[in-house]
Amino acid sequence: MEALIRPEFGLMFWTITCFVLLALVLSRTAWKPLMAAIDERERAIKHDRHAAETARAEADKAKAELEAKLAEMKAEVARRLEEARASAEKEKDALIEEARQSAGAIVESARRELEAQKIEAARELKNKVAELSVLAAEKILLKQLDHRANTDLAAKYLAEIEKEKPEISLGNN
Repeated sequence: MEALIRPEFGLMFWTITCFVLLALVLSRTAWKPLMAAIDERERAIKHDRHAAETARAEADKAKAELEAKLAEMKAEVARRLEEARASAEKEKDALIEEARQSAGAIVESARRELEAQKIEAARELKNKVAELSVLAAEKILLKQLDHRANTDLAAKYLAEIEKEKPEISLGNN
């Protein structure tokens, strides 16, 4: 063991000579291809890293564009929903107003029809009263007058009564 610790000139000479020769042989044969492979590997790694960064930047840009489009679409949907809601509200109000007008027209028509029926009923009542008055007068007086003269006479008296007391009007407006 002591021999390993003590340096010998011959062993050192041959070890250094072998190392230098090995370095020369390797530099001539293996060093250039090894360095070219390392350089190629380094270029490939740089290229892959650059491509990954570019892809990441494009993905971030696409993500931002999609988020902007999504926000825009959400705003458009909200706007259209609001327009539809407002349109439906206007349509509802228009239908309600139309129904009110239709109901008002129906009520007005019914009122006019009732008024016309009331006037017609009052005329018929007036004619019946006049006729009954004539018949009653004929029976009471036992006098036979012609029917037309009696009807004219009754109409004349009724007209006089209406002029004197308008609250008794029988609808002969």
